[in-house]
Amino acid sequence: MTRPRIAIATCAGYDDLKAGDAMLREALAARGAEARSVVWDGPDPGWEGFDLCLVRSTWDYHDKHAEFLAWARRVEEATVLRNPAELIAWNSEKTYLRELERAGVPTVPTVWISRGDEVDVETVLAQRGWAEAVIKPVVDLGAKNLHRVGAGADEAEAALAAVLARSEAMVQPFLPSLEAEGERSLIYIGGELSHAVRKRPAQGDFRVQSIWGGTAAPTEPTANEIAIGSLSLSQLDEPPLYARVDLVTGPDGAPRLIELELIEPNLYLSTHQTAAHHLANTVISILS
Repeated sequence: MTRPRIAIATCAGYDDLKAGDAMLREALAARGAEARSVVWDGPDPGWEGFDLCLVRSTWDYHDKHAEFLAWARRVEEATVLRNPAELIAWNSEKTYLRELERAGVPTVPTVWISRGDEVDVETVLAQRGWAEAVIKPVVDLGAKNLHRVGAGADEAEAALAAVLARSEAMVQPFLPSLEAEGERSLIYIGGELSHAVRKRPAQGDFRVQSIWGGTAAPTEPTANEIAIGSLSLSQLDEPPLYARVDLVTGPDGAPRLIELELIEPNLYLSTHQTAAHHLANTVISILS
């Protein structure tokens, strides 16, 4: 067997946050593969020359949504793409949460707002009994374009307008548990639970992503959390190569799915000794 060539799709920038990519390249190299990071929208590297393209740190796709989806389809025509283009497209709009909710997955309560809808945010908060809410785009990542608003705040309508300028919007209650507990993330490789982390926000913030000062540490998921993860992934046609199930404590005190990340999630490989090797082995198994 010739030495497999693997492209790790990334984006320009964020070099200080790509430790997981480096660990994966090393693990793949140890298994005889040639792994190379390639900026997804940079100069065409000749995707057909790779045996597999692994989407990992394309952390600007939300600003180039249509272009990114077209890229995924084009690459999949040239080589093996993981996760697949159809799954990427489905997961790129947070409306997938509505499908998971209908399937019985406990999710964060959400009011969905389309462009052209006549919606008053104050009325939404009053009807739902929410003192505060988070307004975010249906297409986004890293909490980059969300807005936290309070009942009676003048900026609520402006926040909704700003979000609708990007895409359709979703309004959710602000969960105090985000400040107190953060999020729990369950990481799956090849459909199997690999490890879990607790992500905590920086002091005075509620966003858990590292770009906002958030931190992550290993944790042990509860049986209830594992059940939610399993139920979420069971709704997919087949197990994805990688997945991250993000959970929060909901208004009722029980865990709820806030995101199912199937495109470019940080898999926190550095928090689990064998995770990078497990992922590399699974990648190689796809090629063999």
